[in-house]
Amino acid sequence: MKDHPTSKKLRTIGSFFAIVAIVAGGAVWSGCGSSSSDVESSTNQAKQEIEEGAKKAEKAAKEGAETAKKGLEEGSAQTKKGFEEAKEQINKASSKQIEKARKEAEKGVEEGSAQAKKGLEEAKEQAEKYAP
Repeated sequence: MKDHPTSKKLRTIGSFFAIVAIVAGGAVWSGCGSSSSDVESSTNQAKQEIEEGAKKAEKAAKEGAETAKKGLEEGSAQTKKGFEEAKEQINKASSKQIEKARKEAEKGVEEGSAQAKKGLEEAKEQAEKYAP
């Protein structure tokens, strides 16, 4: 089963947060044994990086949702267009079949009329031949 583009972005975002947390942890760890101002500075920097990462993740999620919505709308429009085209083809095919049937019926009427005339003439000839 193919993953949805949004779930791929969410995994990417999750990976990004994990990396940021590791970097922040490393910054805090390296600050151990230092003065409290260095630790506080590192902590503030880590918080700032996490907040920036969260903003980027939120923006990416919104963009993913918009892209999915556009894709759905385009797919719906294409489906509707395809349905309309199929409907037109059916109507054209039906019109052609109706026209063909009408022509065949006219041909049959003409042939039947010709046979009837021929039969009438033959009957007339026979009647004249055997009449007193």
